[in-house]
Amino acid sequence: MYSVFLVDDEVVVREGIRNSIPWDETEYTLVGEAPDGEMALAILKDIKPDILITDIRMPFLDGLALARIVKKTQPWIKIIILSGHDEFSYAQEAISIGVEEYLLKPVSSGSMLECLHKVAGRLDEEKKQRNDAENLKRRVMSSNDIMKEKWLCDLVSGAASTSSAMEQAREFDVDIVSQVYAVAIAELCCEKTNSTELERAKSIIESLASASEGILCFSSGVDTITFIIKGKDGDTVEESAYSLAQGIKYETERNTNSLISVGIGSSVNRIGLLPQSWSNAKSALKYLSATGRNMIAGVNDIHPVTDSAHTDFGADPVAVRLRHATKQDIDCIVEQYSGILNESGARQGTIAYYLLYDIIVAARKLALEFGGSHRDLFPEDLQPGDVSALADSPESFRAEVRRILERIVALRTAREGSGHDSVIQRAKRYIQEHFADPDISLNTVAAEVNYSPNHFSTVFSQESGETFIEYLTWTRITRAKQLLASTSLRSSEVAYEVGYNDPHYFSFLFKKNTGKSPREFRTETPPGGE
Repeated sequence: MYSVFLVDDEVVVREGIRNSIPWDETEYTLVGEAPDGEMALAILKDIKPDILITDIRMPFLDGLALARIVKKTQPWIKIIILSGHDEFSYAQEAISIGVEEYLLKPVSSGSMLECLHKVAGRLDEEKKQRNDAENLKRRVMSSNDIMKEKWLCDLVSGAASTSSAMEQAREFDVDIVSQVYAVAIAELCCEKTNSTELERAKSIIESLASASEGILCFSSGVDTITFIIKGKDGDTVEESAYSLAQGIKYETERNTNSLISVGIGSSVNRIGLLPQSWSNAKSALKYLSATGRNMIAGVNDIHPVTDSAHTDFGADPVAVRLRHATKQDIDCIVEQYSGILNESGARQGTIAYYLLYDIIVAARKLALEFGGSHRDLFPEDLQPGDVSALADSPESFRAEVRRILERIVALRTAREGSGHDSVIQRAKRYIQEHFADPDISLNTVAAEVNYSPNHFSTVFSQESGETFIEYLTWTRITRAKQLLASTSLRSSEVAYEVGYNDPHYFSFLFKKNTGKSPREFRTETPPGGE
């Protein structure tokens, strides 16, 4: 399936495209729409569609300006331009930006589908090329490329002085000059150790980075890629770093079997301070590795630690894993332990006993560290026979591991919560209070909690398990269901009450999320039923 996002300031055009194409019968999903480029840009950061359909002439931010920004920040998105102007200059500029198709209005459903099929074909062809193992094997680095990578590694690690770095930058024809810098490191993890899979992932990452403005990218290890992000100020660099991290993680993980963790260092204002940012990025990666989480984290995102035991990642790997586990990690951890059991063959019962014993010992220590006691986890004192009984079957083993993890997470949350808990709660509270405002967006909520948009988008989705748009839509649809069940407001009035200026788009979203139209929902729901 290919996800499609639509931008046009004319309601009748959006309705025409939305209603004339039988989306459920095609390989395309209409994931959202916006009335102007500025509003679209904020949503695109969250939704990350495959295809963008946009009008040229719109208020606030026109289609060509939107296309330029999208090609820099989300270069994998294919863009179709709609225009009511048969002017060569528009088409010429669209081609220079890298737009895939240019359609003149009015557009029939047949023409639009034909255009979508063309773009989908290009997406398939690109994927096929990335999967071509023979092409990957023929990627041979020149001696100049190898020397360039060595220089960049020396630059970020501090092995090269500023003066020699500037001299070599001229030799390699690399623009290294900037007002502010930050270093980010991406670490790849393949489910199967496979050099071809790693090369595929690296190829995607390098392609995205090369299409992004102000990014220097180089391989810094078998499974790591390092980035130098340049910008005019700290906010710009942070926004670019999180945008890049989101893009490479999204594209690589959906096109390969690799998982990616990205550590982002602090902003620095001199080339000579790049090693400081590089060290920060490594610390963030080390934290992610220790907690077993394939995520994106800046040095300021990792949880502050005051106890020396928290920084000793090698002391007790089970305790480290439990200490930093979140609700979203529980299923993954349980499955990983189940996997170990499945591979243990005839020794499954013995392995289960020792695994569970280690978890119990680590959990008891953590309960004390979090200000509780072992009775918060185990009301009755466990005896060896009890542990043996719990480890007797895979089902009881998994259930007990899950129960312990849930209690540990609850204890830690009660004491201090996630480093981002207060930010997420403030953001959700703001959304709950302002969801009826049609102009609420990722940008406005990010500003409310003093985060850059891409940083906030990353943190919100990772900590909440859903994107900002998904949570906002859920909030609006939930309120709409209440209004439909308890008032006599017309569907269009309900739409306005929950923040949608376009009643038809509200009906489209309502049915997409509930499986029923607003009218069907009201008919089938008894008064006060929601």
